[in-house]
Amino acid sequence: MAKRWLALAVLIGCAIGTGSSANAVPAAPPAQPADNPPMPVHYRVDTTTRVAKLGSDLVVGPGRLDGQFVIVPGSNPLRVEITGDLKLPPADSYFVTFGFMPATATITVTSTAPVQSVLQNGTLTATTRLTFALSNSKVHGVPLDVGPNCRTDEVSIVQSGPFISPLSTGTVAGTFTIPPFRHCGVTENLDPLFTGLVSGPGNTLRTVLTFLCGGTATCEER
Repeated sequence: MAKRWLALAVLIGCAIGTGSSANAVPAAPPAQPADNPPMPVHYRVDTTTRVAKLGSDLVVGPGRLDGQFVIVPGSNPLRVEITGDLKLPPADSYFVTFGFMPATATITVTSTAPVQSVLQNGTLTATTRLTFALSNSKVHGVPLDVGPNCRTDEVSIVQSGPFISPLSTGTVAGTFTIPPFRHCGVTENLDPLFTGLVSGPGNTLRTVLTFLCGGTATCEER
């Protein structure tokens, strides 16, 4: 089994690497089995989000991306499609509001749909649909009762970056707009507060995908 995965990694890496060269003649895609079964693959996920309005970073992870990939038959340049379920742990954040007032909160980033990725010509392009939820919020040490459902609308984020093969490690990045917050506040409506402080364009997301293993759903980090 190990030899099979090694051979597959070399084959895909060579095909994608050849396709990414401007002067190279694209290699013919490898022959596919009749049913072209998907291959399991698993990554560790570490993300850093730069919140433009606050001028601060939110570090989330490590999380997991457990999925599968398939080589598209007849694709030239070689096209590999990767799908997977993303799970990220909650993250504690610290930032300064209004330029002087410290605030803390727990941010939960939830994937609302499977991650859809395409690897072609040495570039991985991944589309992720997420919501951002707030809890345990305090401003200047004073708790804010945000309630259990304080979160943004869903946002679709596209990230891309160089990638050798689905059995490798790499980094993708992109920019996105944080949507408005909804259902925040128990005794008062806090939606305008969080929307005004956090929501808006120009935010960046950088994600490191560390290959863990292929072929098993129980692989451990190395």
